[in-house]
Amino acid sequence: MSKKQRAAWLFLTGLFIFTGVGLGLWSFWVSTHPPKDTTSNSQTTNTAKDKNVNKLKGTQLQNFTPVGKVDTLQKIDTTVGNGTEAAANSTVTVNYTGALASTGVIFESSLDNSGQPVTFGLNQVIKGWTDGVPGMKVGGTRRLLIPAAMAYGAQGSATIPANSDLVFDITLLNVK
Repeated sequence: MSKKQRAAWLFLTGLFIFTGVGLGLWSFWVSTHPPKDTTSNSQTTNTAKDKNVNKLKGTQLQNFTPVGKVDTLQKIDTTVGNGTEAAANSTVTVNYTGALASTGVIFESSLDNSGQPVTFGLNQVIKGWTDGVPGMKVGGTRRLLIPAAMAYGAQGSATIPANSDLVFDITLLNVK
């Protein structure tokens, strides 16, 4: 091998090593130093971004296999509470996650709102909740499979297609 060939091989080897190390360092830098927010209200923007990191909306409901049709209201207690029991006319405070039963895709969750629970009377919600929540005890978690007729029916809603069967995971936090 001539001196020119050896020099060329050494140059290519050095270039290969330099490029590999350079790309590795650049990748490390990019992954450990997020871009700076250039908006004037960066603290608010970063807080909003942080809240959206673990959004449930649009993801799959955990431990749920989509079903083609829900014929009757199904109540499945995954955790039985030991507190006050909800009655038909109760005002309840809950965390919930709702999904389409046919796909398991979440359309709404109170956990997406900084984990803030919601409070309402059981006479103010869809029939599936009015009939499905009573009997739960504070501290309990229940999965409701709700036929479309007991949900939003033929009209649907802004986020729920018409005639959609629904599934809700509900954690009961308080009863009044």
